[in-house]
Amino acid sequence: MKPALYRLARGVRLRQEADGEAMLLVPEGIVALNDTAAAALELADGSRDFDAIVAALAERFEASQALLAQDVRELFDALASRGFVTE
Repeated sequence: MKPALYRLARGVRLRQEADGEAMLLVPEGIVALNDTAAAALELADGSRDFDAIVAALAERFEASQALLAQDVRELFDALASRGFVTE
């Protein structure tokens, strides 16, 4: 079975301001993002599966893959339930 590749749903855009603030532009409005969430969504471009996204974040933030996996799973699940991220 091929792993799921994650990407932003149609009509959803990741925006990063010059001051570093990141947000998800969605049909209903705006979702403010922290640095890790913004980085995870930046990597969710349809070419990476969940494990590849977590591995890249662990390297970038020098953090535990296990801890990041839990956080990224919660983020993707929450955004997928609202139709903002797809597999």
